Amino acid sequence: MRVLGGLYEGPGSHGILRAAASVEGVHAVLRAYPEEGYFAALYGALTRSGDPAPVSLSPVGGPGLARDLREISRKNPDAEAFVLARSEAALLSGEATPDLVLPESGETGRAPKLVACAWESPVVREIEAADLALEELVRAHAKPQAKSPTPTVNVFGPPLFAPGAEEEAQEVERLLNLLGVGATRVPLGASVGELARLPRAWANVVLYREVGDAATLFLQDEFGMPRVTTPPLGSAGTGAVMRAVGGLCSLDSGRVRRAVWAELARTAKLPWYARLAVPETFGCRRAVIFGDFTYSVGLGYTLAREVGLEVAWAGTYLSQLEKDFLFQAGTFTDEAFVTDDPGEVAARVEEADPDLVVGTHLEGAVADALGIPFLPLCPPVAQNPFAGQPLMGYRGSSVLADALDGALGGPRREPGRGGKTRGPLWTEEALEELEEVPAFLRGRTRRLAEERARAVGSPNVTPEILEDSRS
Repeated sequence: MRVLGGLYEGPGSHGILRAAASVEGVHAVLRAYPEEGYFAALYGALTRSGDPAPVSLSPVGGPGLARDLREISRKNPDAEAFVLARSEAALLSGEATPDLVLPESGETGRAPKLVACAWESPVVREIEAADLALEELVRAHAKPQAKSPTPTVNVFGPPLFAPGAEEEAQEVERLLNLLGVGATRVPLGASVGELARLPRAWANVVLYREVGDAATLFLQDEFGMPRVTTPPLGSAGTGAVMRAVGGLCSLDSGRVRRAVWAELARTAKLPWYARLAVPETFGCRRAVIFGDFTYSVGLGYTLAREVGLEVAWAGTYLSQLEKDFLFQAGTFTDEAFVTDDPGEVAARVEEADPDLVVGTHLEGAVADALGIPFLPLCPPVAQNPFAGQPLMGYRGSSVLADALDGALGGPRREPGRGGKTRGPLWTEEALEELEEVPAFLRGRTRRLAEERARAVGSPNVTPEILEDSRS
């Protein structure tokens, strides 16, 4: 058992509800105990739309799931599909999924589809569940279609509740329109009818691979639709996406090149800022980055290749994308890792003692304690730091330039002179013993050993002190 100081993602049922509530015409049914029905309150607080959440609760221990599904279907006649999600408690109860066909709707004249997520398990967490739920919806509705007469793409962005999701999609759609390419946004704001017409597009652009990977792989295998998976973060990433879309849509290369150069000249601030800033701003400065897959990889590459910062390490909490993350992060840093323990991340930050921390809101406490500039740019973030502004695209590169100027534009911070003093030095023998501790306990073990060394007045952590701190 682990005691964590916070969570990077919630249960799988929350991810399914986020994906389902993102699509218009889809109603979710949550099989859970009444105390677990928080989604409606969260929906109202975060969307502020005034509309009721497209989610209904089927209480565990109630009359029965099949009866609840029929009743919920009758009360929501305009729903074209129902998605069943079950909480961890409901999954552990061993209740089987009923095999039933919902009655025809009086409004549509058709029976709505029931999408049951057979892969649900307590080990499938929020982000992976949202990805798989979106694939289930696409698989249930996408039909063979003739290609659109003019170039169009499907833009797969983050689901409901993602910070800046609307602004990110708008910026990418703006850039695609400069190329004369139409865009259909998925899943946020898409309708069930648009899911059926997804194969009409010429390609799929994956903005947020965490929730869009499985669906676009299905479309690629089933309908032969190519996809673009480069994160449009920074000027280099955005330009790569525009050129890739231009190639897949058979656009004139000169037109694409002119659009890219025009945006670099009038919109993108980051390349100019990185070149014109005084050398002391970025020279010999180190950054660390931790978060999801898309923003950790995209921002890490941008900081290393466009800005010139040394990225000491990069990490993610998404274990299902570990192989791809380690490969991608290896292009801009020598150390990449996967963990969902905020304590281990905090210990790594303290050990690296960087000049900048880019991460989720859970890394804010350790950065503040060490006096290190902190940018909460990777989901999850408690509050969107750039409300109304994107991080993706050329406009996003300007937002990033302003953020970096605010974080690093002042006097240099002296290493080890943050809110905390640097911990005792570790002997080689103690470090060898620390390596034998499981990774998810290593951060806590390190802190306890250093606290014990301070308590006994030792400048070093020895194997004896390490053993004493664990007893």
